[in-house]
Amino acid sequence: MESRNLLGDDPVNAATDDLDRKRFGDHVVQVINRVRVQSESSVIALVGAWGSGKSSLLEMIKDSIDDAEFNTDPNAREWRVAEFNPWVHSDPVAMYVGFYSELRACLPGKKRWSEARENLGKWVQTAAPLGKLGGVARIDASTMLEKLAEKISGDTSAAAKKELAEKSLKDCDISILVVMDDVDRLTPDELLEVFKMIRLVGRLPNVYYLLAYDEKSLTDVLCRTDLAYESPSRARDYLEKMIQIRLDLPQLTEGQSERLVNRSLGAVLENNEITLSESSASAVAHIWRETLSHRIATPRSVRSFFAQVDSSYGTVAQEVNFEDFLALTFLRTHEPRVYKEIQKRGGELTMSSIVPTIKRNESLQDKLDRWEANLRDWEVESQHIRGTLQLLSRLFLPIRSAVERSEYGADWLQGIAQRKGVGHADYFARYFFFGVPSDDISDFLVERSLALLSEGSADTAEVHSLRDSLKRFPDRTVRKIENFGNLNEETVRNLLDLMAGVYLEIPDNVGFLGALSRVSFEGLAETLYSNALGSAMAVYLDNAMKTDGGYCLAVRGLRRARHRAVRSDKQVDKEKYSKILLDLIKRKFDEVKSCDIHYVTQDVFSTVYPWVEIEVNTARAFMREQAENNAWPLLHIMEKLVTRGRSSRYPGDILSSLDEGVVESLLGLDYVFEKLRDEIDSASTDFVMEGLPDTPENRRRFALAALKFTRIKKQTGTG
Repeated sequence: MESRNLLGDDPVNAATDDLDRKRFGDHVVQVINRVRVQSESSVIALVGAWGSGKSSLLEMIKDSIDDAEFNTDPNAREWRVAEFNPWVHSDPVAMYVGFYSELRACLPGKKRWSEARENLGKWVQTAAPLGKLGGVARIDASTMLEKLAEKISGDTSAAAKKELAEKSLKDCDISILVVMDDVDRLTPDELLEVFKMIRLVGRLPNVYYLLAYDEKSLTDVLCRTDLAYESPSRARDYLEKMIQIRLDLPQLTEGQSERLVNRSLGAVLENNEITLSESSASAVAHIWRETLSHRIATPRSVRSFFAQVDSSYGTVAQEVNFEDFLALTFLRTHEPRVYKEIQKRGGELTMSSIVPTIKRNESLQDKLDRWEANLRDWEVESQHIRGTLQLLSRLFLPIRSAVERSEYGADWLQGIAQRKGVGHADYFARYFFFGVPSDDISDFLVERSLALLSEGSADTAEVHSLRDSLKRFPDRTVRKIENFGNLNEETVRNLLDLMAGVYLEIPDNVGFLGALSRVSFEGLAETLYSNALGSAMAVYLDNAMKTDGGYCLAVRGLRRARHRAVRSDKQVDKEKYSKILLDLIKRKFDEVKSCDIHYVTQDVFSTVYPWVEIEVNTARAFMREQAENNAWPLLHIMEKLVTRGRSSRYPGDILSSLDEGVVESLLGLDYVFEKLRDEIDSASTDFVMEGLPDTPENRRRFALAALKFTRIKKQTGTG
């Protein structure tokens, strides 16, 4: 099946019929022929839901109605088909003109049929409420009356004209089948006019009618007329009087439905070059059987649904999960209010933020009740609430917890992220944006960049884009990298290099919304170093020592690994990471000990903290030696120990604190008080320390003032 077959709505002919409708069409033709034997004129109804294939079936009936196999009587009249669509006409006058034109066109064009055509036109003009009807007989009404007077010297009443028309048609050796499709599209007034036309004008000999409609829709239209007075039973009674033979289009069998779905889905997969894994194919099958099949049951609705998927999936191909996209497409087309409302609840559904409107300690039953109430408020019909909830539970963990009465915590989110599911915050927006938002990075680009890094091709447009994304959106980009699973040694080495070049460019704070953070880098570094085997660790660390960014990232990643080992009481791992960290930190401080301390960046200097944690005595000895030798003046060391931060009250980086515990561990407070006695004594405390901008002068002022307050507390025993 080609995509145009999905997107188009043209009737299916016998050559492309894969639903066995030709067999039913042959049955209808047999019925029509039997009716002709028993009645001069009759109205037959072809009843089926919208989209069930009535128009396609009518095409097959028209194509085969002249087949000899159904005309067992060699003397049987020839069939002529008149297609009449009353809903395309703007008013009753135009409708009668169209009706007559179709009947007239069915009569042979030979001269001997001219009288039959004229008699038919006279009768239609007389019976129809048309006034002047030049279009009927292709002459003005007054001219027609003159000709009528010439030809008929007797009774010129309506009854006489009808008799002439009937006689002419009885003498014909043809039968006319008037096919009317989509009768249920008419307005109430139009529908009554059509039925009136059939009953009073159109019930002529050898004229038969085949009306196609959806019964519920037609009944609803009749209920809006004065004839039925909003009574479905009166509407049905009226239809029974109008319709002599009723033929109901059979619903799709299970096998037919499967063939149609498989064919339509296959077209989507082929058009978008999608290969479904066994688990994905199973997920699609479950989604279809549990929910979609109950709502998408006609040939047209199946094709229309998959056309929606086909037309929009290409914009996000390889960036979202196909089965989730399928489910979201269903909600978008069949439950648009639900689709709109869940966009507002992304934080709750992806478990990425706390929703203040939800009561604390909400039970699973309360959550289920709340979502059922939501669906009712969002105009989901009661019989569809359960299926819609089931579908949503496949997409979002909080709803799954409520439906299955089982807690699914944040640890389940990793699996959703790995399959690019809508239930994860990193992918949620893509399903509604129909693409990758500007604050996101394409998964395809991440995958391609990692492949290039594995080849040692770091200087490419893709890798540069990955680097930019790591800087702008570190948290999200790192998670994308983590989702790709195991990476080979070459990829890890080049990836760590790439991260090293970005790491120190990321502000060393979490930002007010947690968007800017080095923490995600450190977590990924922890994973990469923890998974390093054999000599790979030494290679990675040697590489890290080449830049400040690489060194700081390695220290903080390994420090996290050591902390994890301590928490897990894994003594072997603790000792392993302690040794690696000490070797790394001592190498770095040995490199910089002869440098002016102002050239030692704050990030590098701060790596003294894990040194203190692991081996405080050697760290203190190193720092005191630097101070004693005046390689690093003590006051400048204190300047480095002042921490920075941010506040909504002040712009930029501001000075935050001087931790006396850190000073005690690294140098000893008494040692500092003694060495900096004069500076501390003369230090001013008559300035506002809160919100000071981060400058070298302010750091020294801040450090001395803080030391002075600390000394006073120690001397007075306060605080």
